[in-house]
Amino acid sequence: MIVRPVFLMTAEAAKPTREEGERLIRYLKIAQARYFELLLGQDTFKLEERCLEYRSKLSFKDMQKLPNGAAEFAVNELLKHDRKDRWTSPYINVVLFVGTGSYPGGGGGRPVNGGHDKGGGIIIMAAKDLDSSPNFESTIQHELGHSFGLPHVDVYGYDMLTNPSFMSYNPGHHTKFFAPSDTPGRLIPEDMRGLGENRWAFPNFKFDPSRDIPTGYQIQRNVELGPMDLS
Repeated sequence: MIVRPVFLMTAEAAKPTREEGERLIRYLKIAQARYFELLLGQDTFKLEERCLEYRSKLSFKDMQKLPNGAAEFAVNELLKHDRKDRWTSPYINVVLFVGTGSYPGGGGGRPVNGGHDKGGGIIIMAAKDLDSSPNFESTIQHELGHSFGLPHVDVYGYDMLTNPSFMSYNPGHHTKFFAPSDTPGRLIPEDMRGLGENRWAFPNFKFDPSRDIPTGYQIQRNVELGPMDLS
C-alpha cells in the first residue's frame, strides 16, 4: 500500500505550482516520520514522492453538488485513471482539490473498503490549505489514520477534545505549519491495535498487548469503519 499525493483540478483551474507540490511532499514526509516514531521504529507507510496531477471534467460549481465533499467522485475518477478497482488499488490517495477555494472544508479520510486491512483509502482536502491552514500537518496525520481504518476516539467512549490520540479533535495537537505541536497527538492502544491489523500498509508492525497496553488500561472493543458507497 502506497500513500500517493494527488492534485485534483476542476475543469477551469490552473495547474498547481511546483512549490505547492514540494510543500505537500514535505508535509507527508513529516507524517511518515511521525508514524515511524509512534510505531516504535518498526514500520511506517510507503510514500510516492511525486504528485499525480489529474484534471476533472467537472467545474467547481458541478463538484459542489456532489455528496460527501466529492470523496466518492474522487475515488472513482482515480480508479479509472489507474485502471484498477476498489479491491486492487494499491493507493491511499491524498487528494487536494485545486480551484475550489476552501472546499472541501476541513478535510476527511476513509478506507475505501472499510475495515483495517481491506485495501486503499482516500483523503480529501483543499489545496488552498497548504498555505493558509497552520494545522495542515496535524490534519494530515489524523486523516491518514482514517484512511488506514482508524475511527474517532469517541466510538470508544473517550472525549474528542481531551483525549491524547491524534484521532481526537484535541486542539493541543495542532501543528504550526511545519513546526510540531508542543503536545503532539499520539497513538492510544486502540489505535496501535488497528494499525497492527493493517498488514497491507504496515506489514512490519506487530501489536503486542503486553507492550502496547499500559498496566491498568482497559482497552475497548475493536471498531471498524464501513466501506464507501461507490455506486
